[in-house]
Amino acid sequence: MRWLQSLPNIFMALFPRIRTTLLLSYFVIILICIALISTASFYISYNSMAERVETASAQMVRQIEFNMDNDFHNKRNLLLAPYYNQEYIDNINAYPGMDNQNKFLFRQKLGDLFLKGFNITPIPDFIRFQIYYSNGELLNSSDNSSFGSASEVLRADWFRQAVAKDGLVTFFNSPGMYSTAMLIRDFSNPIGFIVVRADYTFGLFDGIRQRADLTVNSRFLILNDSNAPIYDSADGRQASIDSETLAQIHSDSGKFWTGSGDAKMLVSYTRSQYSNWKTVLIMPKTEIFSPLDKIKTTAIWTALAALVVSTILSLLFGRSITKPILHLYKTVNHIKRGDFSVRVDIKRKDEIGRIAMNFNAMQDELQKQIETKYVYQIKLQQMELALLYSQINPHFLYNTLDSIKAMADYYKVEEIGQMSQSLADMFRYNTRNSNEIVTLQEELVQIEAYMNIQGIRFEGKIDYKQEIEEELLDFPMLKMTLQPLVENAVFHGIERKRGKGSIHLKAWREEDGVYIQVSDDGVGISEARLEEIRDSLRQPLYQEEFKLPAAANMGIGVQNVYARYTIRYGEGFHFHIDSRKGKGTQVTLHLTA
Repeated sequence: MRWLQSLPNIFMALFPRIRTTLLLSYFVIILICIALISTASFYISYNSMAERVETASAQMVRQIEFNMDNDFHNKRNLLLAPYYNQEYIDNINAYPGMDNQNKFLFRQKLGDLFLKGFNITPIPDFIRFQIYYSNGELLNSSDNSSFGSASEVLRADWFRQAVAKDGLVTFFNSPGMYSTAMLIRDFSNPIGFIVVRADYTFGLFDGIRQRADLTVNSRFLILNDSNAPIYDSADGRQASIDSETLAQIHSDSGKFWTGSGDAKMLVSYTRSQYSNWKTVLIMPKTEIFSPLDKIKTTAIWTALAALVVSTILSLLFGRSITKPILHLYKTVNHIKRGDFSVRVDIKRKDEIGRIAMNFNAMQDELQKQIETKYVYQIKLQQMELALLYSQINPHFLYNTLDSIKAMADYYKVEEIGQMSQSLADMFRYNTRNSNEIVTLQEELVQIEAYMNIQGIRFEGKIDYKQEIEEELLDFPMLKMTLQPLVENAVFHGIERKRGKGSIHLKAWREEDGVYIQVSDDGVGISEARLEEIRDSLRQPLYQEEFKLPAAANMGIGVQNVYARYTIRYGEGFHFHIDSRKGKGTQVTLHLTA
């Protein structure tokens, strides 16, 4: 591993320029990646294709077997014709005792029965049928042919197999054809019976071959119950198979690869439970994996093209990397000489760009820390000064309101007295409470006085409700927090609404802090204006101009609430405004625990 670790140093010694090093690095890395990807892709494609082909070949063999068994079953049903009429069964039992004329009539009638059955449903590969009695005598033949004498028939293997199966169909083959045979008798008479034999060409298998989607050199074979080949789908080829392959076809079904090199074959086979014959499908490996040759050729050409493109791109990328490095080097030298106002003008997203970005961010953060603390103090003083201005000499107004209250009591004008008393309470709160921090209870008393005034003014148009958790009455908060929010709900929400409206003041505690919410069902704010408000709240407070846009219809009191809490609590304070045109507005203050 030491040589691998020292490889970068060797490159730097041989190629001191970064551009050359990058070019060679790109070239080697791309070459290795393409080689690995091509090898892995070819290996995965090879295994995947082999698995799919093996599955497909097994399905094809089963389909061939199904088609063959279905045809065999139909041909077996043709041999059962005598069972559908008891007269034929009775004549089979009585045949030995019949005279010559009745025997002739029975043979003729029996032949007509089977001839009719084979002609009703035309069978293209049908050759002939022959009917033999239990003593080997030929009773009827569709083409007047005979297998041989009665003794030869009795000694024939196919005849013995048919008798041994005692009513079950037997399948066997002869040169150029295959046959079915079945014993038919009265189940109460084991001696008297007939054996019906039907011969067929290989048209059934030729039809299956034509319908099967085989490759050019693929073929399927039919093996009899002795594993001897009787049919080969290859044109002009006799049914044959090498002994090595045949020896591996020993179970009811399976698949295996045989041969070597270009002669390697995939062999799939299955045994029919109906005829006991086997269907064998042989597919050459060269045809199975021929698409992989195209993939291999494409991969080689792709690799060559990638190398050419990578060389060109390496030159371009090398130049684009070394140029900003030089610029960064010059900028750092300026800083080294004490010029901290300089900034690195590199707009990139790679490591070089991140270095420049982090350097600029460091300079900006340092400058921001100095400016923020200074500007925040100025803004805080401005907000407090604005709050003092809004009090408008409360001592003078308080004395004046006391006089108005006395005159209202004297002349018995109750509403004027209530309004004067409420307004006096509000100014008393401002005058006596010089602390910036008050309790929620004190703010609620202030809001009660304010809403008494508005209730008289709007003659019952406003329905004011409070929902405050009792444990929050002593919760500390900034002075003059609730009045600007409620005032905003009155003048920008309810006053412009036709008919009555409601204002709901709610305070509750959750796991993440305390929530104070003022909501109304007034005219609401449009989506565009609401987005302007939210955008303005995202602006930093230390900007030279900070105010909510006038178009958003939000008062200076709400601006002061947001600014004062943001300055004092920072990230521990969250301000949310939600509104829908015609539905109302909801302002929520969230103070984290």
